[in-house]
Amino acid sequence: MNCEYCNTTFKTKSALNNHKIKAKYCLILQGKIEPSKEEIFKCNLCNKILSSKQYLELHKDKCEGKKHKIDVFKCKHCDKILSTKQMLENHNNICSIKKEKDQTEYKEKLEKEIKEYKNQLEKQDKEYKNQLEKQDKEYKNQLEKQKNELKEEYKNQLEKQEDQIKDLQDKLEKLAIKAIDRPTIVSNTTNNNLNIDSSMNFNDIEQIKDIIENNLNINHIVDGQKGLANFVKEIMLIDDNGKLKYICTDPSRSIFKYKDTNGEIKKDVEAKKLTDYILKGGIKKRSAIIGNEWVQNETNNKLYLDKLEIMMEFQENIHKLAENNTNFKRELAALTS
Repeated sequence: MNCEYCNTTFKTKSALNNHKIKAKYCLILQGKIEPSKEEIFKCNLCNKILSSKQYLELHKDKCEGKKHKIDVFKCKHCDKILSTKQMLENHNNICSIKKEKDQTEYKEKLEKEIKEYKNQLEKQDKEYKNQLEKQDKEYKNQLEKQKNELKEEYKNQLEKQEDQIKDLQDKLEKLAIKAIDRPTIVSNTTNNNLNIDSSMNFNDIEQIKDIIENNLNINHIVDGQKGLANFVKEIMLIDDNGKLKYICTDPSRSIFKYKDTNGEIKKDVEAKKLTDYILKGGIKKRSAIIGNEWVQNETNNKLYLDKLEIMMEFQENIHKLAENNTNFKRELAALTS
């Protein structure tokens, strides 16, 4: 056992305690007595204080012979000198300065690792963002390319269809000319037997705007002019008793009849009045809004493009209603004959 004041070694605790209360040089170190210059006998090799000059001389002989050994058992952290290797090892386990150094080194190492990890994360995050931006740009370019290709394809198809329609119109015109040369067949349908009870007012624009705003839906629009004919028949041309108030009397020439607000039977050739009425009610604008919402609600890219292609075709058909209502009046004739 070592004395914590003078570092003297003892074999038993009782010997150590006896030393602490009796050894003068130790009492001096403890500060319990004031030494005189003559009473201080300190070893200049190990700083040990002896009780007399004689003991100091004897100690130096031993101390000089064990100088190397003392140096070997010196704590490299706090410079404390231990008597044996085992005591040095035991001291190393409890040395406060060593613990403080170890903690500081561990903290510095941990901070360095955290910093390196953060830098690595920032680098990976930057690379990932760059990759996402690149993919997004490529996807947008691809989508734009597909849209342009579809528009070009649609334009070509539309031109082809216009040519076909023109050919059909020419054929119909020729047939109409031939029909003029034939004997006129008088229709058995007269104003007296039309049996129209309710009237129609093509001047009430606010009414048709309200009807279109509240009743037109995507099911009508995706069928183009035919869909509009079905919409008009279902919503406008049937009275409260379920009877038609707008009747086709001559399907071959697209002649329709209706009762005006004065109760007179009027003729609507090629359904021009009815067509103009729904156009004034905003049928084109409302169909465009509904169609756009139907396309934009699709998140799947392929379905979005499919819907866009479908809608572009039928919207084009609807937007040409003022110039060419062929499909509208034919479907209307079939529904009201």
